[in-house]
Amino acid sequence: MILAMMAVWLGGEYGRAEDGRILTRQSYEHRRDIEQLFSLVQDAETGQRGYIISGNRSFLKPYEDARARLPGVVARMERSNPHSEGRAEERQLAALIQVKLAEMQEVIELRDRQGFTIARDRLSEGAGKRLMDDIRTRVAKLIADESRLLEANVRKNAERTSATQQLIWLAIAIIAAIVAIAGYMFGQNRRLRNELALDAADAAARQHAIFNSVSDAIILINPSGSIETINPAAETIFGYRTENLLRRDISTLVELAPGEGSFLDRVGYREGTLDHPARMDLVGHCANGNTIALDVVLSVMPLPDGVHIVAALRDASARKQVERLKDEFISTVSHELRTPLTSVLGSLSLLRGGAAGDLPPPAQRLAEIAENNCQRLIRLINDILDIDQLRTGKLAFDQVTIDLRDVAIRATQAMNGLADRKQIDIAQHLTDAPAMVHADVERLIQVTTNLLSNAIKYSPDGSTIDIEIVDETDRYVVRITDKGPGIAPEFAPHIFGRFAQGAQPEAKMIAGTGLGLAISREIVHTHGGEIWFENVEGAGACFGFSVPYLANPADRARNRFYRILVCEDDADVGETVRTMLASKGYDSDLAPSVQEAASLARNYRYDVILLDMTLSDSDGADVLRALHTGPNDGTRRQPVIVISGAPPSREVEDIPSAEIIDWLRKPFDTNRLIHAVERALDRAGRDLPLVLHVDDDGDTRELFVRAMAGHGRVITAHSIDEATGLLERYPPDLVVLDLGLPDGNGASMLPKLVDGAGNSLPIVVYTAQDVDDRVRGNVDAVLVKSRRSLPDLVAAVNEILEKRREAA
Repeated sequence: MILAMMAVWLGGEYGRAEDGRILTRQSYEHRRDIEQLFSLVQDAETGQRGYIISGNRSFLKPYEDARARLPGVVARMERSNPHSEGRAEERQLAALIQVKLAEMQEVIELRDRQGFTIARDRLSEGAGKRLMDDIRTRVAKLIADESRLLEANVRKNAERTSATQQLIWLAIAIIAAIVAIAGYMFGQNRRLRNELALDAADAAARQHAIFNSVSDAIILINPSGSIETINPAAETIFGYRTENLLRRDISTLVELAPGEGSFLDRVGYREGTLDHPARMDLVGHCANGNTIALDVVLSVMPLPDGVHIVAALRDASARKQVERLKDEFISTVSHELRTPLTSVLGSLSLLRGGAAGDLPPPAQRLAEIAENNCQRLIRLINDILDIDQLRTGKLAFDQVTIDLRDVAIRATQAMNGLADRKQIDIAQHLTDAPAMVHADVERLIQVTTNLLSNAIKYSPDGSTIDIEIVDETDRYVVRITDKGPGIAPEFAPHIFGRFAQGAQPEAKMIAGTGLGLAISREIVHTHGGEIWFENVEGAGACFGFSVPYLANPADRARNRFYRILVCEDDADVGETVRTMLASKGYDSDLAPSVQEAASLARNYRYDVILLDMTLSDSDGADVLRALHTGPNDGTRRQPVIVISGAPPSREVEDIPSAEIIDWLRKPFDTNRLIHAVERALDRAGRDLPLVLHVDDDGDTRELFVRAMAGHGRVITAHSIDEATGLLERYPPDLVVLDLGLPDGNGASMLPKLVDGAGNSLPIVVYTAQDVDDRVRGNVDAVLVKSRRSLPDLVAAVNEILEKRREAA
């Protein structure tokens, strides 16, 4: 190595010496180029002055030759400069020469145009002389700098040669010493290698022993998914001999990565790691055709021929047996602990309530302590059982159509006792309209009480906790806001984990199990919602969870076009029916009597009537007879759904204005009611045209919908974006369009308003803005809001639709 290093060093020294010689030669060449450049400038000036004096153009030949050669000499001078120093000076010299040449050319042109006297006077001004003096100064400086650098280079080469000679003698001495040391080190190296080889053989023997004796099956899988190596445990578990499995696909034993594509992609290998290294409860295939449950842990082993996967497989039969025993134990706990605790809790409650006579204050306090701790124990048992059932997916959910407001009210009532102990007020902010969802009411109450309980525990005495329900785009959100200390940043990532507990509340409150939020999260996720929290600015925390709408947005958008009359004298039943309809987005009115039903029918056109045969002032059939005085006038049969405790009656079926869609006996099924309404609406809207009304004013939209009752079905949109979405789902027969919309000018929609064949739809512009002639020429009618009323709009719409029907 030392000799090689010496050779390399000497080679480097030779190269540096050669570089020094090249640098010296380049310095001479560069100096020559500078002198030649100055000589050419002088020749050019001599030729120019000769021409100025004589007027003979032959004197210009040295000038013209110099101008032709100067660019090449300048470029050669810049290329031949071996130093970084002076390059800026050279660029300035080149620029100065260009100025000098321009000056000389200008004087020559003056001589050509205006004669000798003008050119002479221009020369006499001295500008050319000053330029030439500046050039001469810069050339002298460049030559002096180059001479200085050349002398430094020669001196440096001489010093390097002297140093090289000294180093060579030193190297010879060092090599002699190193040769002696190398002999000693060679002997030591051989001894260490022998010791390392023995250690490696011992380690390999140990690893081989572990590989062969471990009870888990260990399989090495190559990048293509084929088995390369298995241990004896794998032979025992699966019943195959090693030679029968080598180079066979791993799916022979277990499906680690089903599907298409490369094995590494299917197994989840991404950038050196596996997405899911642990796989539970996989099915293994034995040689005798039996199957076994396996737990598999995968790891990555990079090898020269590619990334390999190491699979450790464990027979999960014992674990499953333990889980079965655990489930049996939990079942026992559920029965053997809940049952006596229920009796104990009931007895304590009776004692405190005076069932066995008045207790003295000390005994009353002891009974209260026992009851509180009994409740705590029951909650702990319930939480442990719930979290286990959620983990295994066995927790039952009884999902029905419910009003989320009832959940908030019942949860608040359940927590009022705990809140009263700290003089905390729970303020409810609920939606005015029913908040209908499809959910398990008891489970959502459990979530809400968990959140309220935490809010009460961490809120200061005498504060207020707010619980509100918010109707968002496609879901309802329940928010509970307290005035406590908020959530610590270090605890926030773990708040929904099992047994996670932050700073404990004051000692007089019952501590939790740390399972409530984890259970709440699983319940909410099962309902298709989300749960979250955020710290409130100032103080406190807000926990919220969402539950999706019962009806999807498209259904709600469609169903709001219709209106239903509910004739029911029992207020509770009537509100229940309206709540069922509202869950699907239907608007409805309640009429408890024939008189009110007739009054409503005279003012509004209803698409469907839900009729109870026994009303407060008369028989339900009188409602249908009264409809003859309403806007329907018997022009078509009215869809009716009867809700009654009595069997079907011929009396109703004989009324000419009625078409009985279904007869529902009380109590009735919600799904059957909604299905009957949908069938009735299908019949009711079959012959009516569909009108799209685009207007940003909600009152105008609502009034137009009511004004069009009996004339057509109306779908409404408040913006261009919403109207575009409705056009795709519900192609209209006519469009009423406002121009002033929140997301643009309504006129921009005109190219989109075409039917399936590409023909323009009938369009009525109803706006408060001025309408230009371009828009007027592309619509059927233009009405100005301040001059034309809604009846005028309805009349225009009906006239256009009638003309279209006649033309068809």
